[in-house]
Amino acid sequence: MSAPLLRAALRRRPAVAPFLVLGHPTPALSLALARAAVDAGAGMLEIGLPYSDPVADGPAIQAAARRALAAGVSTRPALDLLARIAAACPGTPLNLLVYGNLAHRMGYDRFAAAAAERGASSLLVPDIPVDEAGPLWRACRRAGLAHVELAGPRTPPARLRRLSRVSEFVYLAGFQGVTGVRAGGFDAVLARLRETAAVRKPLCLGFGISDRTQVEGAFAAGARIAVVGSHLARLVEEAFVSGAGPERLLADYAAAVRRLAGEGSHGSVEAG
Repeated sequence: MSAPLLRAALRRRPAVAPFLVLGHPTPALSLALARAAVDAGAGMLEIGLPYSDPVADGPAIQAAARRALAAGVSTRPALDLLARIAAACPGTPLNLLVYGNLAHRMGYDRFAAAAAERGASSLLVPDIPVDEAGPLWRACRRAGLAHVELAGPRTPPARLRRLSRVSEFVYLAGFQGVTGVRAGGFDAVLARLRETAAVRKPLCLGFGISDRTQVEGAFAAGARIAVVGSHLARLVEEAFVSGAGPERLLADYAAAVRRLAGEGSHGSVEAG
């Protein structure tokens, strides 16, 4: 089971967690990007299953999901690809983000068991509110999969405490609305993060992080995980559409993750 791997990682230094849509821009490159991210200093990966109506995501991740679905990466191929990523990145926690309809269609117990068997450490389902999530987090517990709840910038203290009771770590969305790079307002995000520290559970900050200064600010304000999604998804999509070869795409991606993680140089990465 991978939940203990996550708990051990949360006790170590704070982690940058790139977000990857399984199958984007191709299944082979999706696997190579995961390896590149870990080699470049990512301490965790957030992994998304492609879905046709990703209501918590903005344009960059919506485009990534459409491309993956067009390549045939539906739920079962995506889970098989997750297993390949887990094998290629041993020791790296994988937080799986999936929309509720995909888990519901398979059945919560079957889905949680399949995710855990394929190497997921934790599961975040952003469109199932905590009031309705009991069957889901109980299925996660039976499968040995950590459960994660999403909090927003306007979530009141009482609800935050409720989220924290059933969550291995609390994922705080820094901005109201969907994922995506923002031009300003990050000081307010950090203030909210400091307030949220009162839940006494590890905190993850996502939605809007795109540079090392923001990552450092998140860690200084108490986050254990900083998720970077749209910024990296857009970089990959633009490089792929431009016709950049796999070596160039992977090198540019690794450099971007390295900057976010504050890491020194690493060896080359190959697609496979």
